[in-house]
Order: sequence, then structure tokens, then C-alpha cells
Amino acid sequence: MSDNKGFTLIEVLISVFLLSVGLLAVAAMQTTAMTGSTSSNNTTLSTQLAEEMVDRIRMNGGTAPNIYNNLDTGNCAGLVDPALGDCTQWSGRLLSSGLPGATGAVVVVQDSPISKTATVTVKVTWGLTGTRSTIVNTIIETWLT
Repeated sequence: MSDNKGFTLIEVLISVFLLSVGLLAVAAMQTTAMTGSTSSNNTTLSTQLAEEMVDRIRMNGGTAPNIYNNLDTGNCAGLVDPALGDCTQWSGRLLSSGLPGATGAVVVVQDSPISKTATVTVKVTWGLTGTRSTIVNTIIETWLT
């Protein structure tokens, strides 16, 4: 019996076990990569949407960007033009962006950090189970028209 060649059943079972552990690790890595890719895409998209609102304020706010102060896409009522139109359009862009539960808000602080400037903070929040947000801060000159 000592000159029999081949694998024993135990050797085959150990090989199959090691192969299955390796394949499970590869599957888990793929899931992690897909989750990271989706998160990265959402962060990039939210940054683009926040920058879009900053550009709207810079172009349409003129010498009075404070008309955008306390803008909230959940309630655009009480704003004056052009802030009202920008709020309505930005709200539509957030809803159609693919970001789950996306909302936006703007805070404008006049004469900050120096006179004749305004610090604008735009925040885009999204997420259904966990909340994530992107905040973009910028300073806008208010003495230019």
C-alpha cells in the first residue's frame, strides 16, 4: 500500500477550504470598493452642487449677497428675487441629482472678514440612513457690481 500515488481526501478538503476563504475575501473586497466608489461619487456631486450655488450667489447677488442669507431648499418662501429663483432651481437640481434626501442651505455673513466683503457658507446634506454633508466657504467682494 505504500506505493499508492495521489491526494488524500483530507488534503483535498483543506485545499477547497483555503480556496473558498480566498474567494470570500475577494468578494468582501469588491463590496468595499463599490461602497467607497459610491461614497466618493456622492461627495464629488455634492461639492459640485455647493459650488454651483456659490457661483449663483457670486453672479446674481451683486453688491447684496445677504439676500441669500438663511436660504434653505426645504422652504424657499420669504426670499426675494433673484434668491427665490436660485433657491427654487437649486432645490430642483438637488432633488434630481441622485443624492438620496439631498437638501441645501446658505448662510451669509456681511462685512466678514473685512468690510465690503461677505463670507458665504453653502452646505449640502444628503443620506437616508446616515447623514453626510459638504460645506463650501468663500468670501465674496460686495463693492463690485
